Amino acid sequence: MPATLSLMGSVRLRGAGGADLTPRSQKARGALALLGTAPDLRLSRARLQDLLWSERGRQRGSDSLRQMLRELRAALGAEKDILLAGVGWVGLDPERLRIDLTPVYDAGGVPIEFAADIDIPDPEFETWLRDMRLRLTPESDGPSALQRPLAPVAAAWYDTSPAPGDYVVALRPVESNDSRAHVIGEMIVNEAAARACEMIPAVLADRPDAQAPPTGTQVSAICYSAGIDCSLMVVMRDIATGARGWTRRFTIRAADETATMRHAVAQIAVALLDRARRTAPPAQGLTFPVWDVFSYSRDRLESADRILASLPQERQSGVALALRSYLRNTLISERLTEDPARCSDEAEAFAQLARDLAPANPAVLAVASLSASWRRDAVGALELAQAACRNDPDNELACHALSQALTDVGRDLEALEATERGARGALAELGPASWLMRRAVVQLRLGRLGDAENSAAAAFAFAPDNRPSLRFLAALRYHRGDVAAAADALRHLRRIEPDFSLELMADPDYPVAPLRMARLMGITRSGL
Repeated sequence: MPATLSLMGSVRLRGAGGADLTPRSQKARGALALLGTAPDLRLSRARLQDLLWSERGRQRGSDSLRQMLRELRAALGAEKDILLAGVGWVGLDPERLRIDLTPVYDAGGVPIEFAADIDIPDPEFETWLRDMRLRLTPESDGPSALQRPLAPVAAAWYDTSPAPGDYVVALRPVESNDSRAHVIGEMIVNEAAARACEMIPAVLADRPDAQAPPTGTQVSAICYSAGIDCSLMVVMRDIATGARGWTRRFTIRAADETATMRHAVAQIAVALLDRARRTAPPAQGLTFPVWDVFSYSRDRLESADRILASLPQERQSGVALALRSYLRNTLISERLTEDPARCSDEAEAFAQLARDLAPANPAVLAVASLSASWRRDAVGALELAQAACRNDPDNELACHALSQALTDVGRDLEALEATERGARGALAELGPASWLMRRAVVQLRLGRLGDAENSAAAAFAFAPDNRPSLRFLAALRYHRGDVAAAADALRHLRRIEPDFSLELMADPDYPVAPLRMARLMGITRSGL
């Protein structure tokens, strides 16, 4: 296992074997806090010097920085390779070091602030430390990053008078036999419709125009009490023809009301997306290709991008731009683009445009968080993901981003909770492989190798073009001694990744960081 740098409460560095490697001096521990929260775990020497010795001259500050780095290397001992240095920069090796920002509480349940034992009397450092403490110290006690007040979900467009050419989702009032059943039915149907309208994109309307019926789907629902439980029947019809397209009954159990309501919301949202995909005229430029956005196929990803790019200007939205950013990061991480630098620049540009258009949209914030995580800006990723979940705690993309951000800062149990919550959403129904692989990564971090293998196997079953699942399966099967099954995973991987080799997999830039950190790279020396 890698070394661990804990930054909440006292700054503590423990080696891979558990030895305490924490340096004694305040400046060295302050440097660890600076580097451990920096994007990509790196800072320029000039920035590090300015933050720790801003009141000294350039030469004296440079001498002090060199002395501090010598002390830090001495404290690391046999694990000195954790500290990296290059021309003009200093950093920590993300493959050898795990950053832990798990909240710490005192005996009375009061949160202990970030780097609580650091007191460096330098104005630049004090300003930085005050800002980091405001960003990272929990406002209250509580074990879960997801315990936030519920917020209403807004549709991408809401208009009771749709314009010509709009795709419409029209909601009829829910019929019920008592007030509780009516409220439950209205909550489920309205939330499902709002989530679907954001992804189609569609106008959420109270009623279609009887004189000029638009293209779209009408949703009717009956929710009635059945003892302490409720039974919800949902029917979808084509607005123009009245033809029934989808019918489903759900049981909302009082003993598990929240989970059964979320399940119903996800299923109804997926059905609306599927109805739009099947019924929206292609010439209108409707329906986001969400099935392809969460794939791992170059052809499908590029096709999705072309469709999103061709949306009429009036239908461009923050969500569409965020999805274009998301799929580009997949192209980069899966080595599916010939120009990663250009693709990365485009991903960043789309993410920023999305935030300009929809600064509070949870899906937009979630993609921005994932982008920050891919840039190894762990603190920025966590802030954005928490903001996304505050705006919509049940948004599956927000939960996915929060799980990734929590993994980045060592809060693995909370990351698993976020993963499980997000896996109940509509997008997880459409592209389950992405959510299953997020679960596999967290399970791997928790040392649950059997569970991680099962999750990876399920991801591959849902998406035969899913490369990450095959990498996990090959490594985990080889680790437990099933050489034949590992060879089978490699055979499938070579089929969909023609340039794959074990030598390539061993390269530090190959996308298997979770396997490297878990010391599961024995497969690369297997000769299979």
